[in-house]
Amino acid sequence: MSCKQAEDKAQKPVYIDLETYFKSEAGRLSKKKNLVNKTIRQNGTSESKNKIEIDWLNELSLFIGSDINKPAWKDSYKIIQNNLELSYIALDSNLRTKEIHIQKDLKGNLNQIYIKNVNKNRLYESMEELIYIPDSVYSIKKEQRVLLLGDNSLFIEAKTIK
Repeated sequence: MSCKQAEDKAQKPVYIDLETYFKSEAGRLSKKKNLVNKTIRQNGTSESKNKIEIDWLNELSLFIGSDINKPAWKDSYKIIQNNLELSYIALDSNLRTKEIHIQKDLKGNLNQIYIKNVNKNRLYESMEELIYIPDSVYSIKKEQRVLLLGDNSLFIEAKTIK
């Protein structure tokens, strides 16, 4: 094996490459210029905007930031696979991304990605649930608890208009 082949093999993602996938999706969706209906609920207050264009790279940034392909995390996730679902479960409680579930249809096309992120320290707790359904909807549910500042909840949903 040549040095180049060894390098290529060493750099191949161990887990699903969410960063590349969602950056590609952001580019694809930006080119399509689909309009969306977007709802944001924060601490009981709701706002909806209909038929708007969005910055997909910005909108999908939490999904991109949930990528688990870091060399130090190579053996940090348990992989569970069946016919229609692939799951990654964190083995280390210190990892931010706790779960990733990828559902496919019978033809192998991606149906849905679910991601659960958790951050905890003495002053701060945060939990995010991210759902992405290609060409349909994405949602972000975020709960925060900050010592001395209290609780904060956020829910964002954007549905593509077809």
